[in-house]
Amino acid sequence: MKRFILTFLVLSLGVAVSIGTVAVAQEKVTITVQDYFDPAGGMAKFIDEMAVEFERNHPEVKINHVYIPFAQLLPTILQQSLTRTVPELTMADNPWVPQLIKAGTYKDITDQVKEWGWENWEDFFKGHRELTSANDRIYAFQITTNNLALFYRKGLLEKAGIANPPETWQELKEQSQKIKEALDIYGFAFCATASEEGTWQFEPFLWSNGGSLLELDQPEAIEALQFLTEMVVAGYTPRDIVNVSGQGDVTQWFMNAEVAMMVNGNWEFGWHLTEDVMQQLGDVAVATLPVPQKGMRPVVPFGGECFGISGNIDPAKFDLAWEFLKILGSSDTMLRANIKHGGLPTRASAAGKILAEKPILKPFLDQAQYALPRPLVGGIDKYPDISSTVWVAVQKALTEMATPEEALKNAASAIREIFSAEEYEMYKNMARELLAEARGK
Repeated sequence: MKRFILTFLVLSLGVAVSIGTVAVAQEKVTITVQDYFDPAGGMAKFIDEMAVEFERNHPEVKINHVYIPFAQLLPTILQQSLTRTVPELTMADNPWVPQLIKAGTYKDITDQVKEWGWENWEDFFKGHRELTSANDRIYAFQITTNNLALFYRKGLLEKAGIANPPETWQELKEQSQKIKEALDIYGFAFCATASEEGTWQFEPFLWSNGGSLLELDQPEAIEALQFLTEMVVAGYTPRDIVNVSGQGDVTQWFMNAEVAMMVNGNWEFGWHLTEDVMQQLGDVAVATLPVPQKGMRPVVPFGGECFGISGNIDPAKFDLAWEFLKILGSSDTMLRANIKHGGLPTRASAAGKILAEKPILKPFLDQAQYALPRPLVGGIDKYPDISSTVWVAVQKALTEMATPEEALKNAASAIREIFSAEEYEMYKNMARELLAEARGK
């Protein structure tokens, strides 16, 4: 009888242990990573791969990768901030970061960065450090960057009797005219949609000419918009640039040989202009953006995405979220991600290695050393409001609803109303200094 009872207890204990093990196995810690990377694109696929690796090394963790379209992500994050439901790791387009830091969306990770090694932080390029920190505290990592350059189809230029891509605005206009007359296609296209993408594509023309987002009523700004408007009115650039859903639509025109040259970003090598497409087209090349006069620098905005840890994260999940963020911010991971994504690394140790893998990125890397963080020259956390004012003005001019001068003077007046008088002077002077430095003045 004693032996029977003992056997029964042992078997019961074994069943209990087994049931307990199953229960523990089912109760995984979920870390949600939220971003706007297209699930079919290179970066989304890379993050999925990193999630699988992380789960393999952390069997107790489940990475939940959530996609939210670009236009919806910022409103979603701001609503999540209000309801304290921001996912453990949240991506933001870099111009949003100052606003999200101010809103408490991102957690201060300065102490963790110090433990990781200050040399890792200092390996990030200066502009990306400044953008993701505030008051000497660190809140996020920018893991990929990009800027805008001139893509061109060598075969189409050759058919129009053009040997080299344009270096100046005047050459761009003359070559576009030749292409129009010889091939009956558009010479040049850019994206002027009613979103940040429209402002972002106007900024290289504005800044390279010495204009400022905070002084749009000045001649330098008006001249830049006047040039682009003339390209549209002359028929060298499609009028539909104001109706596109985004920059990818312009690339479709480019791939279909409907336009010979376009402004676009290096991410296209991980999205539309993938290796197989590049081989099929056979004549795609890239040059730095044309400037008003020879000898000037093309001053472009830098883009790219940042990841930070939720300001309202469950403390029990913080260490795991930091571990995943640290991996995303590591030099080796950054190099692998950007090779797949078509992006540029934001760490010096990785940036120096990517040209060996993708030499076509050289014009973007050349421009990157002078590229500007949009918020720092556009009112810091007020930048989204300024951007929306700018793209409205650009569209009014390109559709001839107003002259470039009228559109930008009205925009300049509206932008001043966003600030107090003291704030406006401070941010205006900050923009002037940064622009002068970028232009080498």
